Amino acid sequence: MPSLIVLATHDSALAEAWERQLPAGRVVLRLERHAMPGGTAPGFAAVVVLDAVCEPVLPPSLGRCPTIFVGEPRSLPFEQAKLNGRAKAYLSYEESGTRLAEILPLVEELAEKQSLVEMLTEKGRKVETTRLAPRPVLADAAEWWDFMEGALENLDARDRVIAEFRRASRQLLRASHVVFFQREPDGFRADRGTSYFAADDPLVAFFERHPAVIDGLNWDMPADPVAELAVRNRLALWGARLLVPVHDNGRLLGLIAFGVRDDGQVYDDTDRARAIHLARLLRHALAKSAEFSRLNLLADRASIGAKYLPGTLVLGADENPPRHVPLVVRELIGQARRTREICRAMPGEGQPFRASAGLILETGGIWAFWEEASGEVHDAAMRERAGRREVLRELALTLSHELGNALVSLTTFRHAGLERPLPPPMIDTIKTDVAQLEALNGNLALMQGLHEAEPEQVDLRELAQQIGHSLGFRVEVGPDPVVLAVNRKLVDFALRALIRTVGENHPERGVKDLALKVRSTGSGPELTALLSLKGKYLELEGILPEPVEGAVPNQGRLGVFLAKEILRLHHGEIHAGPGMEGTEILIALRKL
Repeated sequence: MPSLIVLATHDSALAEAWERQLPAGRVVLRLERHAMPGGTAPGFAAVVVLDAVCEPVLPPSLGRCPTIFVGEPRSLPFEQAKLNGRAKAYLSYEESGTRLAEILPLVEELAEKQSLVEMLTEKGRKVETTRLAPRPVLADAAEWWDFMEGALENLDARDRVIAEFRRASRQLLRASHVVFFQREPDGFRADRGTSYFAADDPLVAFFERHPAVIDGLNWDMPADPVAELAVRNRLALWGARLLVPVHDNGRLLGLIAFGVRDDGQVYDDTDRARAIHLARLLRHALAKSAEFSRLNLLADRASIGAKYLPGTLVLGADENPPRHVPLVVRELIGQARRTREICRAMPGEGQPFRASAGLILETGGIWAFWEEASGEVHDAAMRERAGRREVLRELALTLSHELGNALVSLTTFRHAGLERPLPPPMIDTIKTDVAQLEALNGNLALMQGLHEAEPEQVDLRELAQQIGHSLGFRVEVGPDPVVLAVNRKLVDFALRALIRTVGENHPERGVKDLALKVRSTGSGPELTALLSLKGKYLELEGILPEPVEGAVPNQGRLGVFLAKEILRLHHGEIHAGPGMEGTEILIALRKL
């Protein structure tokens, strides 16, 4: 174990220059910052770097430690120290700023050897042992009960538990002071002060091999001078007399350092037994305190969750639900017990709860979950109402457009007579408008049967190729079939209506420059057909150009309106999007 380094100088700049030369990991004490021990036990290893000015204030206990004397050469204190053999090495102030690192390892080794010799000499010295006067046995049962009451009362707080054990140690063992070292991820830290030792310190390995109480006066452990020297150095550094390990199955969890007794007597076997019991109780108390703290945290979170989160319930196998549980949840609990499956209920008109219940396999009980969703029900009703109004508005605009053109020519025909015959071009226009009205009537008849559509397996590649051959545009398909359960008649009508409308919006080009690409994505229930319509000049009412909020609606043919509804019926959609050759009209279809 590295020796303790004591820097004895009042010059802080000089002390910092010395400290910069010290090897890493050394324990350093400064004379002006730290209280020095008034006495040291045999085995205490320390090196003193002494400023000549501070020699009169150096504690006598450090006078025997190997010293590096720093002063001004040829000055009276410096030369007297040399004549008296005061130190092991002598440096000037200038030399101490650079050469201390060279001399320190040798003096450290000398300090360790000296402390080892002192310790062995002390152990080998035969002294007459005097029988200690037996201490009167105090009836401390009341103190034990008082300690147990305080420990249990403060079990929820780790710091207060340690405070109760410190109070009990001072009462039951009459210890002058007690320091608890608690394990951290990388070492052990004292609950008071700044004392600390790393997890790889030799002290840890020693206590894990020998989990026993160590008394600073009597070394009862196996002969190990190096380990004894390390332990005694810690005892001297911490001002402790008794070290009690807190361990669990060979792993060191903590360490309790007891100071000297208040009455000045040594710790006897009864005191050591009490210290062992305290260490065992501390291990259990800290473990239960950690569990209790976690339970308190979970209880606080549960109380907050009960206020802000959805309701939950866990029942035993024969336990009935409380009366405050909503009726729909109680029904789900009964249903889950009968069917032994997870049962769910969705919010709706007259029932504002989203709830579910299921079986707990470990206990045979029931879990239940419910959430008040009246706001969602109201929002869904508002969205449905807004959607219906939007559909009615779109249908009204479409019918107005379809009927308006025909009514103009038919109104003109009504005012015609023998004296005012219609010109031949007007007659052709009337015939065209009548044909459009007949087509409109057919579309309305198709709209009446949308809810009666029955699905069948259709390969959309073949359907698209048939439509392309019929209307005269190019169709691109892949090698794999795209088979979906759709209504063939409705999908055929929707695709033809959309493509015809795109061609009619540019009659000079028609549909000859259009191309329809058919592909798919997903598999099984998630299979989706993707159709993309490409062309140089694409225009489709309500789709392309994309509608802008606040603009005048561009509603046209009823066929386009029906095509959109057919796509929605098949869980699909239509929109404009970027493609390899510019903007495309993208269509998605799923099974009916």
